[in-house]
Formats: sequence, C-alpha cells, structure tokens
Amino acid sequence: MNREEILEFVRRNSTSFMATVDDGEPCVRGMTTPHIDDSGITFCTGTAKDVCRQLLAQPSVELCFWSQEERLQLRIRGKLEKLDDEELKKQIVETRFTFLKPVVEKFGWDTLTLFRISKGKARTWSAENPAESNPVVFDF
Repeated sequence: MNREEILEFVRRNSTSFMATVDDGEPCVRGMTTPHIDDSGITFCTGTAKDVCRQLLAQPSVELCFWSQEERLQLRIRGKLEKLDDEELKKQIVETRFTFLKPVVEKFGWDTLTLFRISKGKARTWSAENPAESNPVVFDF
C-alpha cells in the first residue's frame, strides 16, 4: 500500500480505534475521522476530554481501521500534531459533525481541538489469509 491507497482506505472506513497512553497505561477508544486529505488524517475532539489531555501529553498513537467488506485491517502508528485551524473546525462541524453546532455556539471554537497524523508507519492484516498475512510496514 502506498500513501494514496492508505488514505483511500481510511476514506472508505472512517471509524477507527485509537490507542493512546494515560499515565503509562494504554487507553483505546473509537474515533470517527472527520477530515482526510493529502496532508494526512485529522481528528477532532473536545478540549476538555481525557483523550485531548492524553494526546497533548503524549502524541504517539496507533490507529486501527477495519473493513468488513474487504476483511482487511489497517494499522497506522505515528505522532499526532495539534492543529490551530478554526476554518477547518468550522468545515468539520458544518459537514461532518453537525451535532457539535450547539456546543460551539455555546462555548466557542476553542472547545474543540484538532489533531493530525501526517506521517508514520502503516501495516495491514488480512482475515482472508491470516496464516499467510505478513504485516508489511509501509511509510505513511
């Protein structure tokens, strides 16, 4: 898989499980990917949430995307960078996370924090051939 194929897989399968570290312990949660472009994969979370605190303290993550149709898992490991992009926040709330409109109307745009993974390592695993699956690591 090259970078373009990885981003296309994520577009088709935009929900992932994100592993972070909280006080030295692993923490995993489901995340929806609201924005994908050539610069990487962008996540949006509440500034007051534990996941935001964890990512600011330790930006290393592993993301796991799954396609039931393809029976293929894609894992991406790397570091997230915090973005300060109010226009992108507005675009995400207007097009993907419309349920957040009342939140930003009440608390402002600073109540949301954006993080992007733009490089790292990716590998796949196939449920069709698990014994033969040799997770090849791709630069992302």
